[in-house]
Amino acid sequence: MSDFIREEVVTLNDFKKITHHRVYSPGFAEEVAKNRKRRKTFTLDGNLNIVAVDHPARGSLAVGEKNLAMGNRHDLLARLVSVLKCDVMDGVLASTDILEELLILHGEMHKKGKGFLDEKLLITSLNRGGLLGSVWELNDPITAGNVRTCVKLGIDASKMLLRVDMSSADTLNTILACAEGVRDMNKENMPIFLEPLPVEYINNQYKIVKQADSLIPLITMTAALGNYSRNIWLKIPYTEEFNRVVDSTTLPIVILGGERNSLENTLQSIKSAMKTGHQVRGAMLGRNVLYPENSTPAAVAEAVGLIVHEGSR
Repeated sequence: MSDFIREEVVTLNDFKKITHHRVYSPGFAEEVAKNRKRRKTFTLDGNLNIVAVDHPARGSLAVGEKNLAMGNRHDLLARLVSVLKCDVMDGVLASTDILEELLILHGEMHKKGKGFLDEKLLITSLNRGGLLGSVWELNDPITAGNVRTCVKLGIDASKMLLRVDMSSADTLNTILACAEGVRDMNKENMPIFLEPLPVEYINNQYKIVKQADSLIPLITMTAALGNYSRNIWLKIPYTEEFNRVVDSTTLPIVILGGERNSLENTLQSIKSAMKTGHQVRGAMLGRNVLYPENSTPAAVAEAVGLIVHEGSR
């Protein structure tokens, strides 16, 4: 769908309320968080369908050939709200500013009986400093809050990206940051998603190496980060020989979406991944859900959710 009719989901007045609260009541999001109904268990059936929208915090706004597609915040929030209203969507991964915006919208829309965040998971992205194309790109420190911030905002989990290039000394700083992130989340027994990605520098940019032989040793290293592994989930790409990748860990796995793909290929990858092993527990997709071709975000969210939850264990 080329144009998303945002007014149908988030009216202009709703959108204006976000800035209003930022000016006159900056603690409103935190107050909403205190009253938000949270689910009793992290997963309802052992699996998760999460929409990912932490890209803007890294300045990554492109969707296909549109370099600034995610740069219109009203449009982006409308797409998110439409997806989060789906029963088979478990929650959202975003930077804190977007989570605050969603909480404000939830608070305002809840007054009209249209709240959308009750019993959804709020997951915050911790390290967004490795800006694409920067000289320090693989030095990716924690640029967001900490576990105390998560508790105050009623956040349910966090996530960290771990891109590894053995030829880059900057990679070590990111490994250390991820280890510290795990230790910090463990203070409150809070789940943390780690996204270990082997990369190599090709044509002036880092590309993910989607090969089992590269991903397996990185997964075994990631599982050992921090003081306990009990709260670690993995977010990884679907690859060839995915059974070997899955067999390298006991940690629960969600599949990432990566670059924009056709709906057919996206759904097929999730179906295949979910059948690979008991460790695979769902999907965490971004652009492929929010900006689909020839469909709506809600329709794609429903399609992914049926795959993730229909065969729940």
